[in-house]
This record gives sequence, structure tokens and C-alpha cells, in this order.
Amino acid sequence: MAKFFKDFINEATASGGNQYNSSVKIIRFLEKKLACEYFDYDCQDYTNQDGNFFGYLFINKEDNSAIRVNWEGNKFNSINFWQSWNYNVNPTIEIKTKGLGPGDNQFTRLLPDIADIIAQNNAFDNTTDDEIEGQIDETEVNESVLNETGKFQFNGEIYNGKQAVVRKMYDEDRSLDEIKTALNLNPKAIKEIIAKYIKEQGGSVREVATALNVSNIEARELCGEHIDEEGNVTINPAITVLDGSKETLTPTKQIKTTQEYLENTKYADPDLVFDELTDFVTLIGKGLMNSLIVTGDGSIGKSFNADKILDQFGKKNETWVKISGKQTLKSIYTTLWENKDKIVVFEDCDGIFKDAQILDLLNTIFNNGSSKDVEWHEKDEDFVYTADLDDNAEIENRVQDWSTNNKGKDGIPSHFIFNGGVILISKLKKLDIFKKDSSLLSKCTCIDIMICAEDVLKRMETVLTNIRIYKSLGANGNPNKEITDETLKQEIFDFIKSDEFLKNPKIRGKEINIRLFNQVYKLKWSGLENWKELAFSCGA
Repeated sequence: MAKFFKDFINEATASGGNQYNSSVKIIRFLEKKLACEYFDYDCQDYTNQDGNFFGYLFINKEDNSAIRVNWEGNKFNSINFWQSWNYNVNPTIEIKTKGLGPGDNQFTRLLPDIADIIAQNNAFDNTTDDEIEGQIDETEVNESVLNETGKFQFNGEIYNGKQAVVRKMYDEDRSLDEIKTALNLNPKAIKEIIAKYIKEQGGSVREVATALNVSNIEARELCGEHIDEEGNVTINPAITVLDGSKETLTPTKQIKTTQEYLENTKYADPDLVFDELTDFVTLIGKGLMNSLIVTGDGSIGKSFNADKILDQFGKKNETWVKISGKQTLKSIYTTLWENKDKIVVFEDCDGIFKDAQILDLLNTIFNNGSSKDVEWHEKDEDFVYTADLDDNAEIENRVQDWSTNNKGKDGIPSHFIFNGGVILISKLKKLDIFKKDSSLLSKCTCIDIMICAEDVLKRMETVLTNIRIYKSLGANGNPNKEITDETLKQEIFDFIKSDEFLKNPKIRGKEINIRLFNQVYKLKWSGLENWKELAFSCGA
């Protein structure tokens, strides 16, 4: 008879202080339950409808399914499963454990059920409705036997009911017929006792099915799980199974650092496409121009090069500031007020082009002239009336007086004069912005930076020796997990720059950058035979 992983369960109880080790122990447990092998592939920072997370991704060596153990900071969040993984496919399911995580004994006991859920969602589920040897008969189970707790004597020893004897004989590898003959119990009663015994010890439904030579459906019934008319099994109340959410992967810190190095390196090609960007940002820095929009592909150096130029005119946060991410009308208005004499760089804030009020505000800022009157027309308790003032010093004094009278609460003027400059750096195409607000482009200079993959590869080749690859980087990275191999790096670079890769329709529209290089490298390093096929799903 099959045995359960009693000792392994104890090993699987991991400290939540080390997310990587905890993730590995979870995977090793699931490997044994699922009778397959997963290799450590990558650490992914990602965003979905619930927030920002990072997870350790493990890929099945046989069928390309994948499991990712997810964390939110130091707290366990969930487990994702893919039936067939690649970078462009969202998870098949997400398994949550209602606040339980590694380090909780209750979590360890959920792992067999999690393994069963994964098995149900993958091709290696061996559930069958066909009759097999050992099929449960229809004889009614004697409930008094299953609930019996009184003393029972057997072979000169006293047991706590016949159930205890069944468990003892099961541990001794006695057959069902031997147990039936010795205790005069029907087979179904014996199987229910053994099934519940296996589950209590952390065994899975699959182990019950193997031990008793029954189907998975019958094993669930023996374990007391309810199966509805559609064949769905009632899940452990501590487990929630959701459809996988749409998610966006973000580069790890190491990839960002390497990408920054790449962006700081001159092209091997002398015809630099950033000459125009340099010229116009210089004009902004000298105060000869007050607005600029820079559009084009991501991860090619637009922002990095603009920052370097602005650094020549003063320190960041002293003469210029950078704002990133989601913005609201109020947050942009406040930013402009707080930096009214500086250059404000908005990076990766493409959502602003969907807000008509924000576009109206930017149109005001982008108007020609050395200073711009900026006004707030909405009702808001944080705003101080200053529409009657036309000097920023007087406006600041009134706002300060208001703040003093309101117990130090920060006030925002309803009107001020903006004397600085604005640079918008966007991944959108110039045509996309034109469709949103054509007047915005008519009031400023717009540079649309488009470089071909060949030029990016020339730049990448220049810094190839400086690119480092790491295994399963956590939030802060781990230099002890470096998997850089110079020969393999060159092989991956040669493949990416080959016609086989660049001319394949599957990569049309994708960016060639360090993130893509890192992903393809790990596919090859992991030993996947179909790494080239999967490479076309890398990047974005």
C-alpha cells in the first residue's frame, strides 16, 4: 500500500522570513505529490488587479506547465498554476489560502489539497469513471463502526475501537482481505477508515486512490468530500481557487540596472538617434524652451539620456524633478505648484492622455510665454483662494497663513504662476497623442524616437561582457545565485540578432532589450529543449 509523506510534511513547514527557501520547499512537496519535477526558472515582479507582487516561477521539465509561489513583501500571497506556460499567457488558476502561509501548521496540511487542485487543472490528472479492480461495492457502511470509540480487544491488545485496529493493520501493510477477515468489516467501511487516516497524515486524494486502488472520484467520496451533480468537489474552506488574472510583468532590479548601463553606453553605430533629444533637452535646461514631448519605444534610453542632460544644469530635486506612474488632475496641479520654478519631467504617466481635464491643464502650461497662469476651478477644501494675486511670493504667504490657521494642514493655491518647464516622456506613438489632443502637439516640440532592432543590438553587443544573469532574484537580489556564462551569453546574443529570430512574425512589434535577453538566456540555461520556440513569447 502507498504511504504518505509524513516526514516530508514536517520539512515543508518553512519560515516565512526567507521567501525563496519557503517557495522551494512548497515546490518540492508538490513535486512528490504530483510525481513530476519542476526547475527553478525565474523571479518575477508583476502587477494584476489586486496589486503589486513578486513570485518564484518553477517550470515542469516534461510538459511545460508551471507553478509560481507569490509574495507581497514578506507575506505569502498565493500560488499560480499554468497548464502551458510562456511569457504571453496569464495563469490558468490562482490558489489562495485565506491568510495562511509557510510557517503555519495549517498551511502545511493544505498542501495535499493544493496538489490535487493542480492535478485537476493539468493533463496528469488520473481521474477516471471506469470500473477498476478494488471498486467500492454498494454495501452500506456500518456507521457505528466508523464512529466507534469504545475499547476493543484484538490479538491480546486493547485498542480504541475497530478503527484503531484498521489503522494499525494498514501500517503493517496488511491487505484489505486480511483486515476484513480479522475484523468482520465490509470493504467500504475499511476503505473509509484508511482514506481518512491517510488524509489526516497529510496524504492527498491521489495517494488515497493509489493506496486503495480506486479512482480519484471514489477516493474523494471515501475522504468525505462532497461531489455535486456537475462533478465539482467541495474545496477545503481555507482554500480559494480563482481564474488566473491578467498580469503585467515588470523587470527586476538587476535587469533595470543592466538596462541602465546599456542606455548609458554609446551606440557602435556613429549615427546616434539621440542627437536631436540632446539638443532639445539642452534648450529646456537653458530656459530657451519650456515644453517638450518625447515619444517612442520603451527601454531604449529616452529617460536616461534626458536625465543626464538635465544633470548638467543642476541637481535632481533642486533644479529639476521627475514624476512617474499614475497621476490625477490634483496631483499634477500640486506638483506644478510645488515645482513652479523647476523643470518637471513626467515619465511613464501615459494615463494623463486619457483625462480631458489634465490635457486642458497641460495646454495651459504648454502655451508660449515665459510664465503661465495656472488655475484650479473645482471645489476642494484643501485649496486657498489666490485668484486675486499675481505674484508667487504673495501667493506663498497667503497659503502659509492659511496653513497656520488650519493646524499646519498643507494648502494649495487656487491660482499661481508657473515659470518652469515640462518634459513628457511617453511610450505612446506621436500619432496616438495626436488622436487624443492635437492642440497639445501644436504648442510644443515633439520628438518621436524610433530605432530599429539592429541598432539596439549594436548597442547591446558593446556592453555584452557587462551583462550579468541571476537565478531567482528576490526583492533585493542575491549575488550568490549568479548563472552568467560567457559562452552561453554569446550564443543567446547571436540567436537574438539572427534572421531566425528577428524576422519571425511572432516578435513583430516587440522591443529588443535587456529584459528579453535575460528571459531567453534563462530558457536556454534551464535545459528546455524547446527554448527557441518559447523565446518568441519573451519580451513585450
